[in-house]
Amino acid sequence: MKKLLLICCSLYSLLMVSCGGSSQKEAYVFPKPGTVIDSAEMSVTTDTLNDFTFYVVIRADSDVAKGIYDVTATHGVNTAEGKFTMPKGAEQYKPVIKKGTTPETFIVGFYLPKDTTFYDYFEVTGQKLNIGMKYLKSYSFE
Repeated sequence: MKKLLLICCSLYSLLMVSCGGSSQKEAYVFPKPGTVIDSAEMSVTTDTLNDFTFYVVIRADSDVAKGIYDVTATHGVNTAEGKFTMPKGAEQYKPVIKKGTTPETFIVGFYLPKDTTFYDYFEVTGQKLNIGMKYLKSYSFE
């Protein structure tokens, strides 16, 4: 009986060590389509006549498991919609919006696990009558 208890305790300890290590990746749960992932807004400073806001929203697309996200940008009374796809191998990383260095600019990027570096990836700008969206860099994590 003592041998059986000793064997069971040993197996349990081995199981706990192998499952509880920090090297194990937790499964990423993709958000439901339409879920707001991040949003940001700022006052439009280039138009002194009106009191406008520049607003950007990222939502999960119906193909979010492939890393595809919808972007809606509103600059004053103008609205534009677009999409971007996260880099290969980074589909499970959450997109984050940060303010850009130029007026009325937001940068969409991401963080890698255990890294504080912001990887800028996609830019959304609003200038007078134009709203622009473009990729900034290319990454691959395969």
